[in-house]
Amino acid sequence: MASRYDLAIGVLVLIAGIIIYSFAPGGPLFVGGSEHATSHFLGGFIVIIIGLIGLALYRNLGRVEVGVSVLSIILGLIFILDAPGMVLSSMWTPHAVAMQVIGALTILVGLIGVGAAFLVRKTTVAAQA
Repeated sequence: MASRYDLAIGVLVLIAGIIIYSFAPGGPLFVGGSEHATSHFLGGFIVIIIGLIGLALYRNLGRVEVGVSVLSIILGLIFILDAPGMVLSSMWTPHAVAMQVIGALTILVGLIGVGAAFLVRKTTVAAQA
């Protein structure tokens, strides 16, 4: 049986990754012009807050989910630093691909978290039996 906290953090990171990916050019949440930087901040803060929630629940989470939480915080910071005018925006070109890659990595981290919620708990329960 999967831990509900592990599963919840994995699903939240997965949803946050989908949101970040949707902010990329061509996505349904893409906003051009001066509001584009705001989408970076919004998406980054969503992922960081979810990661912080995961770290706040560290006693109820498995090791993998703590790693998922830390990775989501790091990816959120990278997404914020990729905003126009920030440090990474001029380094990573084309900008649309960089945004999509960050979103895809966040989705991958969320999928790993969801998978680990089922696999790690089942292994632990089987080892105790």
